[in-house]
Amino acid sequence: MIKLIVAIKRRAGISPEAFRDYWRTRHSAKVKAAACSQRYIHRYVQCHTLLADYANGEPAFDGTAELWFDSVTDCDAFFTDPEYLATIAPDEKEFADMEATKFFRTEEFPVI
Repeated sequence: MIKLIVAIKRRAGISPEAFRDYWRTRHSAKVKAAACSQRYIHRYVQCHTLLADYANGEPAFDGTAELWFDSVTDCDAFFTDPEYLATIAPDEKEFADMEATKFFRTEEFPVI
């Protein structure tokens, strides 16, 4: 199993609250509704930076997404699928700074 971790930086001009709301409701609805998501993704989890942490200054990232795939091939297939490219990818720019957002594929090794 491959886990893709996405460290997301919000788009300039959007508040942390608006970022959280858009990502949690509108964007996640598009991901859930897409047939390519059903075909390739086993699990999708959003982790949002605590709002209280913004009192200490701008965090490095506003949240992370975790997406589980059977293989690197499936991960790559999802991100090149025409439905992803037409529906999900353009929506990411509505709430995220895609140049500051980082993607990395991992293998999970549970410890506890």
